[in-house]
Amino acid sequence: MESSSCLLLLTTIPGLEDLALKEAEEKLRILRAEVKPSHVGGRLLIEIPGEQLAEAFKLRSVEHIIRLLKVFPVEESAEGLNTIYREVYEASIPLASTFRITCERIGSHNYTSMDVQRVAGQAVVDKYGVKVDLENPETIVRMDVARSLGFLGIQLTRKPLHVRYQRVYQHPSALNPVIAYGMLRLAGLREGEKLLDAFCGGGTIIIEAAQAWENLDPIGVDINPKSVEGAWRNAASAGVSGKVKFLVGDARRLEKYLPEGWIPDRVVSNLPFGIRSGRVKALPKLYGEFLQSLHSLQSQGVVCLLTAQRSLLEASALEAGYRITGARKILYGGLESWIMLLRPS
Repeated sequence: MESSSCLLLLTTIPGLEDLALKEAEEKLRILRAEVKPSHVGGRLLIEIPGEQLAEAFKLRSVEHIIRLLKVFPVEESAEGLNTIYREVYEASIPLASTFRITCERIGSHNYTSMDVQRVAGQAVVDKYGVKVDLENPETIVRMDVARSLGFLGIQLTRKPLHVRYQRVYQHPSALNPVIAYGMLRLAGLREGEKLLDAFCGGGTIIIEAAQAWENLDPIGVDINPKSVEGAWRNAASAGVSGKVKFLVGDARRLEKYLPEGWIPDRVVSNLPFGIRSGRVKALPKLYGEFLQSLHSLQSQGVVCLLTAQRSLLEASALEAGYRITGARKILYGGLESWIMLLRPS
């Protein structure tokens, strides 16, 4: 590794690792990269010139940035805790006067994440004599264990990078902006295009687009007036209220609510899953009528939809006159979900 370079472990949504790498390659000079190190989803390892470190915090497809100090083999048996203690103790860790250990453990081990935190924290105290501060530490030491590898580093992000603005209205099914950005990228959104979100909720997709792309004509539609009001409030908080539109309307009757002659170039929506509301039985009719209404607009653009009901969406799309052009599995709030790409047949 070059002496002036930084080795970073980036976390993202499992299933969007390649998109995170593509964005990083567009915005940074990548010296080397590894997607899903140790076959762990939601991880991307990159080496960049040290002077570009600040630019990494502008990545929209990343949750956390960890400056990696060392990677080492670790046993899955209880002996792994002794290995972790030794490796942390022998590492050169840049510390301030207080610290906290954060751990994410992936795989099957004869110890818990709390065990890892305890042992790694003891190694730091024994070597450096610094104090633990769980609430407001000056340094966050990250000690992840992924199957047979340990990843030791300094977490540089205090809060997830998906926190772009203060979300003053919290929709019950609010979408992570990292997923919203990934969907917009997969849809192929370009500057100057018309974008529709037919189930906009608190406005995450439309706001993300307005922040990341120029000269768009984005419209969000939701049947709930409270959600539309909240979307406007979120847009104001994000500083894009002059660049977006939100309308109260029914996604099953889009032709009645959209401006006359307005045809979207891209449609990007987080569809209702029906799980929290207990209305799964209502989804076939909702999906079918939405896609039929959308098809009647005669848009020829890409439709990008997030759902936990892949087979239902595929059947509804084919019946409404769409063909499936892509399907990508992600983990969304611990739930296996699918980003589906459609085009008119």
